[in-house]
Amino acid sequence: VKEICEADMVIVPAGIIEEKGKKTKDRPYTELLTKKANGIKIPPAPSNGHAEAPTIEGSWVRNMQSGPSIYVGNTSEQKHRDEQAYYGHAYAENIKKLRTKSFGPNERGVPLEYFSWDRVIVDECHECLVSTKRQDQVSKDTDFKVQARRGAREFLGVGCTDASSRPLLARTAFWGLTGTPLLETEARVTELANLMGGTYLTGSAHHWRKEERESGRDIFLNQQEEGSKSREYRCAIQESCHAYVREACQRNRGEQLAVKLERKQTFVNMTESDGAKFLKAIKAVNLESYSIRPDHLGEKAGDALTVTASSAARRDALFEIIDSIQKDEPHTKIIIFANAVYGGHESALSALKSSGRKFCHVDDSHSVLEQNEIISWFRHTDATEEDRARPRILLLSFNQAAGHNLQEACHHVIMYDPMYSGSDAVADASVEEQALGRVMRQGQREDVTCYRILVKGPNGEKCLDDCIVERNLDEDVLRAATSNFD
Repeated sequence: VKEICEADMVIVPAGIIEEKGKKTKDRPYTELLTKKANGIKIPPAPSNGHAEAPTIEGSWVRNMQSGPSIYVGNTSEQKHRDEQAYYGHAYAENIKKLRTKSFGPNERGVPLEYFSWDRVIVDECHECLVSTKRQDQVSKDTDFKVQARRGAREFLGVGCTDASSRPLLARTAFWGLTGTPLLETEARVTELANLMGGTYLTGSAHHWRKEERESGRDIFLNQQEEGSKSREYRCAIQESCHAYVREACQRNRGEQLAVKLERKQTFVNMTESDGAKFLKAIKAVNLESYSIRPDHLGEKAGDALTVTASSAARRDALFEIIDSIQKDEPHTKIIIFANAVYGGHESALSALKSSGRKFCHVDDSHSVLEQNEIISWFRHTDATEEDRARPRILLLSFNQAAGHNLQEACHHVIMYDPMYSGSDAVADASVEEQALGRVMRQGQREDVTCYRILVKGPNGEKCLDDCIVERNLDEDVLRAATSNFD
């Protein structure tokens, strides 16, 4: 107790109460809480699917078509609703009893819910704590798993409208910290807006979308299908969301970066053989021109993008850029980002391997420790001869961009191919800016250069890369993608 009270900072994982099983050894934190509080047994946390809601408080609004089950996310599953409600109730009751206890300064193992904190800071606050099934599927490739989200929801008390009853008490305020575009998706806007409003709606987005389409109050519950809305519509949605946040919450920014960002583009023409492959790929949709946009191809865009992503001209351009950088700065470290969706990452990886150049990359065959070690080589400047003997090039996919701080040792970024996942320009631009943000961030002392490779037709015809890059670098799109509507 004394050590915690005298500490300047206490760092804990948000999912500290995460449950991994039903046995005592699998749930040490909740078992300790029950023991210290001398309270009722906290049952194992429910695990009935992605739609599981946080603790539920408030009143049922009458005449809703789906009834109160929309708040819980377990339609017609009363058993699951009861389990979820009782789990939250038991956790809350133990916290109440814990706060009536007195512990001496040398007492060990006192749960964090016992203390009052000056400030509570939630790092990586852009992560959704309640998510859709699709987001949960994506989370399997990240560190913030579905199970950790569940623990974080309970621990942060996001479903508790009475701030004095929340597990964590803050005298000053709760703060969110993130270097990632906070409002990348409507789901994140929904979460942030409801947290600030003191309520938390889950599992009801589609219901509200249906019942209140004409009311205009569903702006934060707008979950349109991918590709069904234009770029202008998406930017307008984002601007409205930011207008709300600008008025509703205090938002601090870091100091403006003193370094400059230079964006360079290298244009190359695909070979005649790659051109023939490209025309063959688009022939399936009755098109015969290089000057087409991805939306002309629809779901068939992947075939053509695969050809441009793996073109020989792109590989040659990559080596030319690397050579030009290393000519002036032979010991500098270079970060390459590539799109893994249509084969860009595989193409860059194959090219680097066949070139015989020393480089690093991270894939599923590496353990977590190995991945962290590889990334650490590019996180810090060289201090020893061993450091200086290591590779100067790191290849990452856009999916691997989040969470790395590479600004101390790196100031050159190469985007091998543009990010394209569909017609959502804001989401794609956000991914690219997040990748660039690995080096263009606080702590960077050198001017940053971002190189892009754009593949054109065999005779310089405007092609898919031109359209995608123009779209991703559109001023309105970038403002929406980077939460920059000030």
